[in-house]
Amino acid sequence: MSFLLQQTLLVLTPVLFLADLVQSLFYLPAADRLEGGDHMPRRIYYACFCAFYGAMMFALLAPSLPLMWVAVELTTLVSAPLIAYHRTRESLEAMWKYLLICSVGIGLALFGTMLVLHAQTTGDANWFKAGFVFVLAGYGTKTGLAPFHTWLPDAHSEAPAPVSALLSGALLNCSFFAIVRFREVMPDAVAPFCDHAMVGLGILSVLVAAVFMVRQTDYKRLLAYSSVEHMGLITALFALYHMTFSGQSRPTDILTCALLAHVVAHSLTKTLLFQTAGNLLLAFGTRAIAAVQGLGVSMKAHAALWICGTVLICGMPPSVLFLSELGLVATAPVWLAATVLLLLFAVFAAMARVGLAMTMGRPVARPRPLPRRLLVVPGILFAVVVVGGLAACGVCASLVLKGGYFQ
Repeated sequence: MSFLLQQTLLVLTPVLFLADLVQSLFYLPAADRLEGGDHMPRRIYYACFCAFYGAMMFALLAPSLPLMWVAVELTTLVSAPLIAYHRTRESLEAMWKYLLICSVGIGLALFGTMLVLHAQTTGDANWFKAGFVFVLAGYGTKTGLAPFHTWLPDAHSEAPAPVSALLSGALLNCSFFAIVRFREVMPDAVAPFCDHAMVGLGILSVLVAAVFMVRQTDYKRLLAYSSVEHMGLITALFALYHMTFSGQSRPTDILTCALLAHVVAHSLTKTLLFQTAGNLLLAFGTRAIAAVQGLGVSMKAHAALWICGTVLICGMPPSVLFLSELGLVATAPVWLAATVLLLLFAVFAAMARVGLAMTMGRPVARPRPLPRRLLVVPGILFAVVVVGGLAACGVCASLVLKGGYFQ
């Protein structure tokens, strides 16, 4: 599984980087003109942006666990300045919060790495368990898993839209891959402990995200909590891949497809949504949901992208997320499937409320005109997500039915 995930991320991460780099070329000039104020010099922004991409690729290709830790720490150092691009009080606070919390998390991951390396020399299961707990907490902080997610809503909401998209679409995946690599080296005696811990933390993340999304008033923070939710689902999917219940193993082929599909679909769709949200912020000058109404009248193209992206990220057909979440529910034990369905319904209700409120009705403010080029990258991503979703729905539905898993 770790090899397949690595190969998927090695293709996905450059695609996301290119999409956000092109969007940066369109977005930053418009942001500097419409928002004004002090901001980071453009050359420093692009230097940090490219270094951020390089650090993530280093994390995916690192040949050893200690080198991977170095790479993940490097992603924190080079991405932190990007969060404070606008140099406002709020963005500086978000940057320092990101640095402090993730530095504590990466410190825990370092201690966990040392324990796991020690356990590999002694073969003691207790050292493996202790090491994995610290690794899960440490890298789980960078992955955005609750309760270690507290940096994520502030950083995602204050960073420029292309940075928010890259943080959510690429960085969280790289951090999750670090957890996957440690899980793959755990001995069989420790595996059930690790898997149950990952399922528990994953479901907790979905629960926390659902609670904060229900009454959210900031549309960029809403997307940030959606990232917490989906990383929780991805973590639960991966753990379920390894787990057994009542002496029977899960259908691993379905779970493999579900996990990889969820990672790709979430990253592409969330990039689309964060880039669209950044355009709305430029047009209205606010992240308040109540101030952005009637997009279907004032900004028809953005309204279409926003409402369709909201539907897709909730796992509604033709989103690939529908198939991945169906795979999770169909292969999980009854208690876990029921819990996931209940939480997904709460998330859908929260996202649908915001999506409809922002796109329907009459405008309460007149948006500032935006360059049409700001729609190019989100539009391409939307087309890729929809076409890919339709193709995947047809292919995966036939494979699932042929496999007989729902008989």
